[in-house]
Amino acid sequence: MADIYVRPYDRGVRKSPKGLLVFALGALLLGALGWWAMAHRSQQNEPGEVIVTVESVGQPAPATPAAAPKPAQTNLQNLFTRAQSMMNSGKLLDASRLLDQVISTSTDENLQNNALRMQGRINVELFLSEAASPWKKSYVIQPGDSLDRIARRNSTTVDLIRRINGIEGNLIYPGARLLLPAAPFVVEVDKSSRTMELVMDGKRFKRYSVGLGRFGKTPLGNFMTVVHQANPDWSPPSGGIVPYGDPRNVLGTRWISIQDETRPEIRGFGIHGTADRESIGSETSNGCIRMLNEDVEEVFLLIPRGTKVFINE
Repeated sequence: MADIYVRPYDRGVRKSPKGLLVFALGALLLGALGWWAMAHRSQQNEPGEVIVTVESVGQPAPATPAAAPKPAQTNLQNLFTRAQSMMNSGKLLDASRLLDQVISTSTDENLQNNALRMQGRINVELFLSEAASPWKKSYVIQPGDSLDRIARRNSTTVDLIRRINGIEGNLIYPGARLLLPAAPFVVEVDKSSRTMELVMDGKRFKRYSVGLGRFGKTPLGNFMTVVHQANPDWSPPSGGIVPYGDPRNVLGTRWISIQDETRPEIRGFGIHGTADRESIGSETSNGCIRMLNEDVEEVFLLIPRGTKVFINE
C-alpha cells in the first residue's frame, strides 16, 4: 500500500516566482485602466458638474448662439394677438386697453407700430359710432340750442355731431341727449419721425404717417387751422389756378391751412391730401404736411376750424 503523505498544518503553500509576476502585472493593468476611466469621465459635462476651461491666449472665444426671445416680449406679442381677437369680436374698448400696454412697454418697433395702427383704427371706429367711449361725453340739449351752437361751444363740427349721433338734418329736441367730443382735438407734428398725431386731453387718439417739406422747409412752431376746404383748387407758386381733379393739382381731396398770427410772413402752408403714396414718410413737398387722401378726409371730419397745430423737430 502506498504511503499517504499528510502536510503538517503549520507549513504554508509555496508560490512560484512566475505566479507572483503574473499577479503583479495584472494588478498594475487594472489600476491603470481604472485611472484612465476616472480621468475621462471628469472631462464630460454631466448634470450638476461645473467644467472650467482655460482658453489659449489670443484665441477667439467660441461664437455665442442667438439669444432666445425675452419672455416679456413674447408676452406682449400674446397681448397683441389677444387684442386682435377682441377687436374682431367687437370688444373694441377692451382691445384698445390691451394695446395701451403693448405700446407703452414694447421695445420691438414693428410690434409697437402695429399696435399704434390698430389702436388708431379702434379709437376712430368707437368715436364715430353711437357707442359710449372715453373720448366722448354726454350733453343734454337745452331750449334754444341748435347743432351749430352746440358745435361752436364744444370745439367740434356739425358734421361730426351728426355722424356720432346718427342724426340726419338739423332737427333736435330739448331734453334729448347727444354724444360730443370729450375735449378739443390738438394736432402734433413730429418732423424727426414724420408723423402727425391727433391728441385729446393729452392722450394720443391716432397717429398718422405724413410727408413733409424738402430741405426742412416745413416750419416749426405753434399754429392754428384757418381754412378747411373739400375738393380744393390749387394755386401754385408760379401763379394761376389748377382746378380740383386736374392731375397737376397736388392738394388731393382736402386742404386745411395753418397760420401763426404772430408770424404773418409764414404763409401758404397747410395740411392736405395726396394720391402719391410714395411721398408719405419722406420730404417731397414745398413745406406742407401731406397725408393720404383717406387720412386727411378723416382728420377733416374730426377737427374744426381753429384747431391748434404744434410742429416740432
